[in-house]
Amino acid sequence: MPRLIDTHGTFNFRDFGGYATNNGKEVRSGLLFRAASLDRIEDEEARSLQDRLSMQTIIDLRHPDEFRDNPSRGALVDIVPSRHALSVIDAAEPIKNHTEALNITHGIGQSGPRYFAVLELGESIWRDVVRILLEPSSYPIIAHCTAGKDRTGITAGLILDLLGVARGDISEDYAMSTASVDDLYDYIVDAGRKPEGTVEASKSRMVSKREYMDDFLNLVHQKYGNAEGYIKHLGFGKTEVARICEFLLV
Repeated sequence: MPRLIDTHGTFNFRDFGGYATNNGKEVRSGLLFRAASLDRIEDEEARSLQDRLSMQTIIDLRHPDEFRDNPSRGALVDIVPSRHALSVIDAAEPIKNHTEALNITHGIGQSGPRYFAVLELGESIWRDVVRILLEPSSYPIIAHCTAGKDRTGITAGLILDLLGVARGDISEDYAMSTASVDDLYDYIVDAGRKPEGTVEASKSRMVSKREYMDDFLNLVHQKYGNAEGYIKHLGFGKTEVARICEFLLV
């Protein structure tokens, strides 16, 4: 089953392989990792992680505005062979504008419809993510954003749904991020972006309720049939979908 990887320079770092699928197979462990921002991982820890995990690709889902949280992108970035900056939030617009627009439409805080909007608005970037998944040389892959729960959660949710993991298991995996709320709050405050309201209210908005992923997956299934349908909507065919599944299932 998925395992949390103990780290000092980041949080919410875990392998999201290990799940059983609906065809009797299992998602390979050691190939798919997820985490919060990597920018505070220092040299010694970076070398230790890379010795253990042999990561080949970083998918950085953050908006360029978030790169200002720390002057360095972290030592791990320097030793993982490939890094892709793939903001699923329009990089041409300030992240504040995007957040305000989603707040007007979907209310403040995360939700399934909000995640679905990110999926629909960022099609060109999600297409790039799939292209990375299609290359065997990309693995092991680590995907991250700032918190490792929202954009990263969408990414993990799509991949696991594509591979045939039960929706309940996907939502439980997503909900595991709630354990890192204190770390996330401290990270944001240290970065100079203290959330509005009380500490308690701020942390309550950061909780990863499984219903958010339930609702997101329901919307994907309602419109596209499943994650495979969405990926085909992006322009990929049956052969390409099968290639990803063949590599990631055992």
